[in-house]
Amino acid sequence: MGDRKYIHLVFMVGAIVMSWIMINLTEWIWSYFTRPERLYVNLVGVAAGILIVGKYWISKSTFEWVSTIVNELRRVTWPNKQETTSATYVVIITVFIAAIIMFTFDWFWSLVTDWILSS
Repeated sequence: MGDRKYIHLVFMVGAIVMSWIMINLTEWIWSYFTRPERLYVNLVGVAAGILIVGKYWISKSTFEWVSTIVNELRRVTWPNKQETTSATYVVIITVFIAAIIMFTFDWFWSLVTDWILSS
């Protein structure tokens, strides 16, 4: 089975997301004409989502494209726990320093504008 289970998983997630989008789109369009029945909106949205993703699922070119993406993701070197932790610390410290700098500039600019407007 190998990579095929991941390829099918991509299409299943795509069907769920597309169904959610189509449900909301159907409800939005239908609400312009009348108050929609929720069951019918859900049925239309799920059917449209499955049909749209199913069209791409049976398409050989799309299936090969997703297969290429899955193969490329297998080649990625993912960071280990220590690298992820150290990168997280760097981001937190950088955000903290940026917040201090922006606070200082904001405080200084507030003093200047108060001084200008009070004159």
